Amino acid sequence: MNKVEKPIFGVINTLLLMLITAAALGGCVSRQAGISSTPMEVTFLPQRGDFLSVDGERLSLEQAVALTRDADYILLGEGHKNVCDHKIQQSFAEVLAEGETPFAVGLEMVAVDKQPVLDDFAEGIVPVPDLEEELVWKERWGYPFALFSGLFELAQKHSIPVAGLNVPPEVPRTISRDGVEALSEDQREFLPESIVYPADDQMDMLREVMAMHSGRDTDNATQLERFAYVQSLWDSKMAAEAVKLREKYNWPVLVIAGSGHVEYGWGIARRIRQYDPGARIVSVMPWRGGDFDAKAGDVFFYCPESYVSRLGAVFTVMREGIVVESVERGSRADSSGFRPGDVLVSANGIDLRRLMDIYEAGKAAHDHDRPLVFTVRRGDVELQVDVGLLGRK
Repeated sequence: MNKVEKPIFGVINTLLLMLITAAALGGCVSRQAGISSTPMEVTFLPQRGDFLSVDGERLSLEQAVALTRDADYILLGEGHKNVCDHKIQQSFAEVLAEGETPFAVGLEMVAVDKQPVLDDFAEGIVPVPDLEEELVWKERWGYPFALFSGLFELAQKHSIPVAGLNVPPEVPRTISRDGVEALSEDQREFLPESIVYPADDQMDMLREVMAMHSGRDTDNATQLERFAYVQSLWDSKMAAEAVKLREKYNWPVLVIAGSGHVEYGWGIARRIRQYDPGARIVSVMPWRGGDFDAKAGDVFFYCPESYVSRLGAVFTVMREGIVVESVERGSRADSSGFRPGDVLVSANGIDLRRLMDIYEAGKAAHDHDRPLVFTVRRGDVELQVDVGLLGRK
């Protein structure tokens, strides 16, 4: 081999090594690029009560409220049992009240026939502690009045008008049971002037919701029609009353309603746009974690889904699964063996991924008169927690 051949072979070997290395690195880069190209929905790990923009960026409470400053209607969605949602409600309303623009509040939780009570409250005739009884809150709404007492105190402090937006509960009950034709003349007076039926997207959602209700059959045309009519009645009535409230005061209206009436603009917002064309509507929606869908609202707040069990425990959906967040000392949950931090795995053979799964497991146990037995993960160990027969202490 001459003196020239050695460097040539050396160069060839070096080039081959570079090509092989580049190919290997290229493969790694390609795989990494595939991972990093996945759209990033949320840019931070949220803590309970954090606000988010539609871009998934962190917002302060003040920044979130600022996004609603020019709105004619602010639709604030809630989970009726979610304590975190109600704390957000309170803090959001407090910042609004501290601003220069007055506003009125409309509530899904109160029907229009109880407006005289709210008017007396505004006049100082009915104090906050008496509102629960005067509004027949427990029988009509069912969820704890304590979740709203702070909001009423805020309204009293800042002289914020409060209005009931809903129809009396016997109206939708009559329709669900016997149809619209069964309404009495007195009941018909509570119907809005027009009822706007669901768009296709909302109708698809309503079918899914109806399928989750025991005893409801989505293939039954009559049941589906009544179910859709009642949903349309609620959304249309609340929208119509919110528009009246804005016209009365010429102020923005903060509407507090279940998130199902707010999400995607399908419910109340769609009806307001028909009753009050050109109005600016901003929706503020809870986000429970998981997939982040920016189309569901205009501003978001993070409150994980929680369930206050009659057993005396709070179950919360977290990243690791359904977690026992708290246990009331001396409760049935305590005596059965639940401990804070336990992760629910299954119950009577049903995997527990959603809070609805707990309900389904409990219902199946009750229907078959069997004890409800949970499998929980505590650290690296799985344990059985037997709460016994439901309906018995």
